[in-house]
Amino acid sequence: MQELLALAEGLPRRTLAPGEQLVGDGDIADVLYVLLEGALRIEKAGVAITTVAEPGACIGEMSLLLDIPATTDVVALEASVVAVADDARRRIDEDQVLSLALARMLASRLHLMTTYLADLKNQYAEHEGGLGMVDKVLGSLMRSPTTRTRLASERDPHPEY
Repeated sequence: MQELLALAEGLPRRTLAPGEQLVGDGDIADVLYVLLEGALRIEKAGVAITTVAEPGACIGEMSLLLDIPATTDVVALEASVVAVADDARRRIDEDQVLSLALARMLASRLHLMTTYLADLKNQYAEHEGGLGMVDKVLGSLMRSPTTRTRLASERDPHPEY
């Protein structure tokens, strides 16, 4: 996070009031945000996924790196300030320090998520029904192609997210 804070020095700032939306699901933008102060809520289809409150946290990197529209809503939980990096795709392509900082941040997130999912797999290995499917779901995700996919299930083939 310190790398991203250092990279954010000198960038324009945007101040958000509580409840103000920074990013909307489906937005197409060439902007990368770095949280400097405050707290942001990440939502998917109206469901709170997480809160981002650590200075240096990045917002918008997934849609930029995958070249897809934003996949979540990002709303200020409290008065917040973000650094705004316009022309972000070009910056990512040309700035190795930025690219490496993003890679490290994403690798850290992936490490945390896989550790958590492995723990779930161990906890529910003997369960039947939905919780017992954690192993199958994780295996399927790990074998899926690295190209873009659309999430769905037999129960809900057209989810709102």
